[in-house]
Amino acid sequence: MAALATAEACDTNAALLASGDLRVLQPTFQIYGQCRAFSGSIVTLKVLEDNVLVRELLETRGEGRVLVIDGGGSMRCALVGGNLGQLAQNMGWAGIVINGCIRDVDEINACDIGVRALASNPLKSNKKGIGEKHVPVYIAGTWIRDGEWLYADSDGILVSKSELSI
Repeated sequence: MAALATAEACDTNAALLASGDLRVLQPTFQIYGQCRAFSGSIVTLKVLEDNVLVRELLETRGEGRVLVIDGGGSMRCALVGGNLGQLAQNMGWAGIVINGCIRDVDEINACDIGVRALASNPLKSNKKGIGEKHVPVYIAGTWIRDGEWLYADSDGILVSKSELSI
């Protein structure tokens, strides 16, 4: 899939920005993974310091989608590590955006996916299976809904109600 430049998308879609159909996430994320630019249809997940549901979703066929995880902005543990990064790559996910932390940074940086997270933390998460799949999440100043489209590159992250043309 050809990459859509987020800066160009903002420049050419003023009406979508004004209406809220295209939103820019606040620049709070660090860039990880081999793919600095990625995009896809969004799958949402809301968890807090528990990554059982993260694994469950990443074990499904990604089909070029992007998993957006609202981890509550917690800096106390990691929600994604090297094993889950490799699983996401193997299952065909385009990327993962985490309102929380990752670990195994070198392993994730070797994966052929895009990853955005707030920071890294070596502590693993709980394993209780608590959370909600496919629910609206509020991350970095905007609501993000299942089925919307995410575009990420070195300049930032955009969320659109519908797929943008390149």
